[in-house]
Amino acid sequence: MIKRLLGILAAVGMAALVAAAPANADDKIIIGMSAGINMVPSLVAVHEGYFKEQGLDVELRPLSRGGDAIKGVSAGTLQFSESAHVPFFAAVSRGVPLIAVGVVARGFYGKLVASNANANLKTLEDFKGKRIGTQMGTGMFTIVLMLLEQKGLKQSDFNFTNLRVVDMPAAMETNSTNLDAVLGWEPGMRRIVNAGKGKVVITAKNFEDMAGITYPFLLTTSQDYRKAHPDIVQKVVNAYAKADKFISGHHEDAVKIYVEEVKRRGGKLSEDDIRNMLFDVDRFGGAAFSAGDMKDIPATHDYLLKIKQIKAPLDLKAIIDQSFGAKADAAAK
Repeated sequence: MIKRLLGILAAVGMAALVAAAPANADDKIIIGMSAGINMVPSLVAVHEGYFKEQGLDVELRPLSRGGDAIKGVSAGTLQFSESAHVPFFAAVSRGVPLIAVGVVARGFYGKLVASNANANLKTLEDFKGKRIGTQMGTGMFTIVLMLLEQKGLKQSDFNFTNLRVVDMPAAMETNSTNLDAVLGWEPGMRRIVNAGKGKVVITAKNFEDMAGITYPFLLTTSQDYRKAHPDIVQKVVNAYAKADKFISGHHEDAVKIYVEEVKRRGGKLSEDDIRNMLFDVDRFGGAAFSAGDMKDIPATHDYLLKIKQIKAPLDLKAIIDQSFGAKADAAAK
């Protein structure tokens, strides 16, 4: 998936990056993101009026993947994108002039759900030789490969099968592919468990602790937009910081806001399901880059370089601007 993303991005004209850039805060600002739990801060910012407080007219555009949001920024159809750091690095490595201006959310989201026949297994080592369905080429899978290397394991130690996360519940329901487990994200994993077709044996928090990561979801824009409209960038990040503060102090309100979004998209998750999804790890700690983020980012960069998913070292100081998040969090206190 990452290789396909790189090819698409390479074909996009760089001149389009600022074609749709609003000239001032009165123009509509479109933010693209994957339709998952990482989008809760932007939903809260809209629901609680934090974007409007900043004088911004913002439209949220949920997409199937964060990589699609990055493509939107590169094509000039979006002003901002939310994505994990892995597809961000992939895009920048191909020459797309992006910059991360804040942290939308953080926290690894991958979970290993074992079939009922394998529900007694507990560690990655226990699954050596097992058939595991996972969506290869994603940021989640890249982090898992990085973890395997840390533990002295190899991808070939497992029988990984490429399977889209949206198809995992049906695959585990029928088990027509003889899966021993699936490695994916919510809400698909909870649907499997709720249907009685599997058990979470390695949680997102377990993965975080084993890998020593924070897994930040970055708020990104084009380098040109940041230079031309730093005031608008700051206002957008300010709204995210206020949203994170709201979530931290109003868990139940945040749950209800996301419940409505899930219903709007045809989902059927309960409040208990969503509560567990949102707060299983520390996801909403502010818009500023934390010390943990700034440890995770270069470590992930170095691994991507090692496995040749990026071709040359990136200048992290040139593509990570910590100033907007620091100012936003300070103002939100």
